[in-house]
Amino acid sequence: MSSPKARRVRYLFPSFVAALAAAVVAFGALPADAQRQSGIQLSIDSARYLISKDVGSDRWAITYNLDDDTVTGNVFSTAGSAPQFVWCRTTSVQQAANPAEAQYSLRCQFSGPCREAPCSATQWEQSVPVDVTVPGSFLMPPATRATLAGNVQPILSASCANSDACHADNRAPDLLPGRTWDATFEVPAIQDPAKFFVTPFNADGSYLLDKILGIQSSGGRMPLGAAPLSAEQTDLIRSWILEGAANN
Repeated sequence: MSSPKARRVRYLFPSFVAALAAAVVAFGALPADAQRQSGIQLSIDSARYLISKDVGSDRWAITYNLDDDTVTGNVFSTAGSAPQFVWCRTTSVQQAANPAEAQYSLRCQFSGPCREAPCSATQWEQSVPVDVTVPGSFLMPPATRATLAGNVQPILSASCANSDACHADNRAPDLLPGRTWDATFEVPAIQDPAKFFVTPFNADGSYLLDKILGIQSSGGRMPLGAAPLSAEQTDLIRSWILEGAANN
């Protein structure tokens, strides 16, 4: 027999739990009779993905926050009931060469509306956490070609940050995993302060790509003392920058 707490959670959040299950099965696809348009947009500062889509009979309006790897937002039921609020943290990511096929494991909790300030944590605490896995296609725009963690960082780790003589151990820019984005995103290049190491949406304006391509004004081609990156590797880095150079 289920506990009173579990029965209460099912009563408060039945449509949301069903929507989570639908997301896993349908990969966030629109139902055939849906009239509303879905969409995903990267925020202007490349810090979060704004997601609006139908899952089953519900409309999801959620945000994938790249600074802390959380998913937050609300779900509106077409039945007209009060919105449900969601807070999820990413517990693990199984990367894939195709960002759409990466698997994101989330642990989610839910709450009803806050009636008046101050909001209490009680409603969140009553929610039994739900573990769900969604594909990258649910969180990022269609046809995303490259992510930092899944495509770009493996290239940098193998070629540019593989020794203290290169870009490891806090040598600017530090290209070790977990440090690359902070060290390059809109950070002025030491050799050419007029350019950022990485300028979002602008590959030609990114000094990192100048070094990889060996553009004459940037000095020696990188990686130093090794074979140049392949065209495929270079294209992945270029695609990541053109797609906003998010910390994804």
